[in-house]
Amino acid sequence: MSHHLASVVTVCLAAAACGSRGERDPEAVVEHFIAAANAGNSADVYALLGPNSRKRLDELRQSAKRVSGRLALQPEDFLSVGRAPPAWEPQGVRLLHKSNVDATVQVYSAAGDRYAVNLVRQGHAWKVELPGS
Repeated sequence: MSHHLASVVTVCLAAAACGSRGERDPEAVVEHFIAAANAGNSADVYALLGPNSRKRLDELRQSAKRVSGRLALQPEDFLSVGRAPPAWEPQGVRLLHKSNVDATVQVYSAAGDRYAVNLVRQGHAWKVELPGS
């Protein structure tokens, strides 16, 4: 996993647990993503990723196959999920932008720190796209 992808997942892990909004709500998807990452559930984190992020993980998997000569790993095996202490303590999330095809949700702290998470719509579901994907 690239350093950039790892740092994004680490930042995302820091926010509060999943709220009561529906799964068709971008904010709820980000909260679910964070909760899954906090729980160390790479399968759930992978399920919430968008097509570009999944493609990047599959490219890493194919690259590992070329090096090792076998394909024993799954794409989600390249995710490093879990709780890591952030430089700031997140307080919640807020919707910054939403269209029919994409959305941006901000994770924020009480002190004013902010981190933007980008999502894309796939059918009726929202999926998280990690930067660099």
